[in-house]
Amino acid sequence: MSYIPRILLCGEETSFRDAAGDMAVEIIGKISFTGSPERGENYLFTTPEDVFAYVPKDLHIFLNGEEISADELRKILDGGADYIVFDDEGEFGARNNDLHSLKIFERFIPRETLFRQARHNFYSPQNLQTLAQILRDEKISRVLDVDALFIETDFFMFPDKFPDTDGIVKNYEPIHENFYTRIYDSLNDCRFKIYDALLINERLPEEFIDVLIETNDLAERILTFARKNSALEKFLATNVNVFEKILRFPAINGNWYLIQKRMPPKDFCVYVVTHKDAKLETLPEGYKVIHAGHAQAKEEFGYIGDDTGDNISRLNLYLNEVTALYWVWKNTSHSTIGLNHYRRFFTTDGENILSTREATELLQDYDIIVAENKLARMSVTCWQKLVSGGDLEQFVSNIFKKHIALKQHDYLNAFEYVAETYTGFQYEIFITRQNIFNAYCEWLFSFIIDVTEEVFAKTNIKQIDNPRKYRIISFITERLMTVWLWKNRLRIKKLPVLFRKGV
Repeated sequence: MSYIPRILLCGEETSFRDAAGDMAVEIIGKISFTGSPERGENYLFTTPEDVFAYVPKDLHIFLNGEEISADELRKILDGGADYIVFDDEGEFGARNNDLHSLKIFERFIPRETLFRQARHNFYSPQNLQTLAQILRDEKISRVLDVDALFIETDFFMFPDKFPDTDGIVKNYEPIHENFYTRIYDSLNDCRFKIYDALLINERLPEEFIDVLIETNDLAERILTFARKNSALEKFLATNVNVFEKILRFPAINGNWYLIQKRMPPKDFCVYVVTHKDAKLETLPEGYKVIHAGHAQAKEEFGYIGDDTGDNISRLNLYLNEVTALYWVWKNTSHSTIGLNHYRRFFTTDGENILSTREATELLQDYDIIVAENKLARMSVTCWQKLVSGGDLEQFVSNIFKKHIALKQHDYLNAFEYVAETYTGFQYEIFITRQNIFNAYCEWLFSFIIDVTEEVFAKTNIKQIDNPRKYRIISFITERLMTVWLWKNRLRIKKLPVLFRKGV
């Protein structure tokens, strides 16, 4: 980040620079004072009212050796310098009363505060209270603190003042877990989450745009603070039309901005996979039937086929609904997307197919909807060996392991573990957001087609007539949704499945 504090330094620059180390600081000027400390006066006030009522005698302000007035100092602090920084903490304490009387609140600090609380963003306790009020007033209930702003302030000690907040934090202490709902190491670790708003520190405009792009799927709104006369303030003022809406909230030395991004229109589509006449004359809004294996179909039913554009329809006999999944991934773009079967649909009441409204509401609190799992009487592998034959299942499973080890090595242990479980998310049916759907498909199709081609080359599966045997690749693939979910932090909503009999 390119946030660089602008300061008026009170003290020796060499001493200050040595203490600052590699921290970038722009020194606008050298400032000094004479007043009550020189007269030996040291007032300790017990109430804020006493401080504000105090009138210093003979306070003199010098900037670069020239005396200036209190009004001139205020003008410099109005978009020129962020703070008066004291290199000596003792002098900061001694000058406190005199400077408070000038009503330049939260604009003079010791260097220790600059190095810790104000290192990466303008620090003001009052501004953080304003932030808490904005979050309440705008009904923002889930926040991602992208830059660990609260770690660098004392406000992590007040979790009751802020909504549920996750944080991207590299180094933290156990007490910080009392503030953050969840702590992540990087944006990649929470890439499938969704928030009401992201809290982002001030940056240069080009870096700010980079962060907007990188976090595009996480939230539609951004909260940021921009100092007066900063590059970010100027960028937001001249690029209002880039965004859907910008709300500005006055604060000390700048403004808080709540930015509503321009987002593509939202649409919802669940593709209902079939290979026959599904007899689905009426479906809820947002559902479409897709004919899987259409490239080799002997009958037409008037449905969308999976054999246009980029497709693997020719593999349907062995991959089943996965060919429809591939077609949807490569040939469509929906903000919310799902897959159901012509005989299996999600339901909440056991009688009606899950509606678009119900699914959308669930995905406000969850990341993916999957089929409700149950405990079986035998493991997944045991069942598949029983259905397809032990030797064939073992041979094909080993090919899966080989390609997962080559292409998705981090998932190999999960694949082996899930194979021996007595439960899992069945049927390859789900509803989720587009970025999660794309991530799953990118993972799955990084190896599944290669697996299929190797099975063709090393077995006589194409000559087998028994569907329980030649569908072995599909049977094993069905467990892969569970494998992928095993390794990704998603809030999973399980729903019962409505089964249509006699179709």
